Amino acid sequence: MTARPRPPHASDGTPLVPRYTEHAERLTPRLMQERERAAADAAAGLARLEQIAAQQQFDAAQARLEAARQRVEAQDTAYLGIAIRHWCQRTTT
Repeated sequence: MTARPRPPHASDGTPLVPRYTEHAERLTPRLMQERERAAADAAAGLARLEQIAAQQQFDAAQARLEAARQRVEAQDTAYLGIAIRHWCQRTTT
């Protein structure tokens, strides 16, 4: 079995390389801030995607409504034409 080499120590016995826990404790606040920022960015991105989807649904509904309006208008025009022809036939006969 091979022994792991010990990190270098100062003359008083303290390690020259900081221990992992000390290093992790120093990094934790910064990492937590980065994670919070990333989570906030992700939430903002998701909200934007939801807003875009809602706008697209609204636009599609508006397009369907406009198409229905045009169909009704075309029918009204056709019925008006029929009514005028019928009226003209009645008055000329």
